Amino acid sequence: MSIAGGSNHLGPAGGSDEEISKPTLSPTPSYNSSREESPVLKSPDAKETSTMLPLHAGARSASEWSSRDGIRMLGKIGFVPGWEGLRGLAVALVMVSHVVEQKEMFGTLGVEVFFVLSGFLITGVLISQMEKNQQSSQETDGTTSTPKNLLKRFSFLLRFYMDRFVRLTPALGLMVLVVYKIASRLGAERVMLRKDAYAAFFYTHNLYPSLPSDPRLMYPGMYLNTWSLAVEEQFYIFWSLLIPFVVPLSLKSKALVMAVLISVGFFIRDYSGWNFLTDHMYGIDYRYAYSANAWKMFIGCSARLLPVPMICTRRWMGMISTLGFFLMTYMWGYGLTNFDFRTTGVWLELFTALVVLLIILGSINGNPILESQLFRFPGRISYSWYLWQFPLQALHGWPVGNWGPTGLAFMVATFTTFMIEEPIRNKYHAWKTRKAATHGEEKQHARRED
Repeated sequence: MSIAGGSNHLGPAGGSDEEISKPTLSPTPSYNSSREESPVLKSPDAKETSTMLPLHAGARSASEWSSRDGIRMLGKIGFVPGWEGLRGLAVALVMVSHVVEQKEMFGTLGVEVFFVLSGFLITGVLISQMEKNQQSSQETDGTTSTPKNLLKRFSFLLRFYMDRFVRLTPALGLMVLVVYKIASRLGAERVMLRKDAYAAFFYTHNLYPSLPSDPRLMYPGMYLNTWSLAVEEQFYIFWSLLIPFVVPLSLKSKALVMAVLISVGFFIRDYSGWNFLTDHMYGIDYRYAYSANAWKMFIGCSARLLPVPMICTRRWMGMISTLGFFLMTYMWGYGLTNFDFRTTGVWLELFTALVVLLIILGSINGNPILESQLFRFPGRISYSWYLWQFPLQALHGWPVGNWGPTGLAFMVATFTTFMIEEPIRNKYHAWKTRKAATHGEEKQHARRED
């Protein structure tokens, strides 16, 4: 179950030190690139519209959608506190599933939250970087039709992958190394442990067989929780390569593409759930497969590519959806004890994904529940907390009902977040800022010489 991810991962990754005021219909506030960016609702005037969505060819302006159809495109802004709180709620559900007996479905619910949120946030980041690339090409050559600029159209990928590497790798690498050393000293079978560590670090853990007969589980699997990080990383690669072809399409074409991606993924999840009962999908548990989980992230993506109903962004909608989510959590954990989640449970997953999307959209204008520090602080450290809790629990022999390893993981996560993750990320973004400033000065100097 993952929380890595994307925009402050795009998953459950950390929060932001910057607060934002309530969005208004004024020009977009400055975009916070020093933290994981969070796209937020914006309704620009006609003057701004041409610069807000230069890549969304074929679509009407955001102001037209708002005034004529009651729906809006989403613009860009900095950090939304409620989204960090949503991460905190999700990671808490995962923790409960690892400690409390017969509450595994809480973990499934928490991971689904991360998947939908990751798809939503990462799409905003990708669109922003594509627009910056386009503007840079126009400033350099005055056109975007030359072969050189066509290549530049994809140059944002290197920057995107580098951002992901800096965001995710320090905490992941530290956890993998420390757990490997401890497990080795405690007598774990080193060959399998080494293979497991490589799979965790290179985001391939979900590609391995994950059945009870899997020998990796005999010691037991220290890195099994990294399956969802692998799913998200594989999604980042696939979607970042596809989105440059999707964004310039007309609105109808984009809607068709997203409908196909979601429908195909939903069908694979439905089919694989039934198939798992007979032949175990060739030895791979469908719950860990990218193909059976990507559709949840594409649901989040669709809200960034397509206009959304204005009512979905209302403050009261976010509150109602959050309360509905709490009720759904109770149903997942206590009220649906005889429900087969491997088969017909796919419909409940679809409903849950839509509720999560409503929470994301409704929190844009504030969500007092999720903005509480009760949820926000766990959300800020959620990535590291998720990384450390599972292996520490495994090293203690999986004591049922014992919150000691989880509490220890919380303390370790707090330390690594504030002393390792965020300092590295801040230095990286400071370096990018200096580099951009130097590049801008060089371009101005070149213009003066011309």
